[in-house]
Amino acid sequence: TEPVLEFFRAIPPPVLVPVLMLLMGITDGMKVAVIISGCVWPVLLNTIEGVRAIDGVLSDSAHTYGIQGWARVKYLVLPSAGPQIMAGIRQCLSIGLILMVISEMFASSSGLGFTIVQFQRSFAIPEMWSGIVVLGLIGVALSFIFQWTERRVLRWYHGLREVENAV
Repeated sequence: TEPVLEFFRAIPPPVLVPVLMLLMGITDGMKVAVIISGCVWPVLLNTIEGVRAIDGVLSDSAHTYGIQGWARVKYLVLPSAGPQIMAGIRQCLSIGLILMVISEMFASSSGLGFTIVQFQRSFAIPEMWSGIVVLGLIGVALSFIFQWTERRVLRWYHGLREVENAV
């Protein structure tokens, strides 16, 4: 399935805006579909790589102890692939923000992207730049919130890294 996934991943999500506008109309659902079409790939591909990289010894040990089904997913797969999954989500954070603004620029009558384009078209340059600064501040705030969340979710992983680096 990797070639098929790579084909769909290679389609730039902003190109889908006119297609989705035609198929779905100019709705909030279309904007969400654009964001999902761009954000699903980093998470999916990082998850695949994280699952592929599960330590063979851990996998064999889980098999030996008879850990199967949801217990295997909960205690082996998710903890092993967790750092990769979080890396994919971190990438999606900025991609999602960019796609939100792009979809608002093309297919909206409100929102930050729409406002920035309106200010640009009316030559209100200071107001346009203030919208861009607000967008940057939103990105920085989301990044700090995500770092805090990642530290909490992967507390065991960061603790392990600190111990390994201290030795």
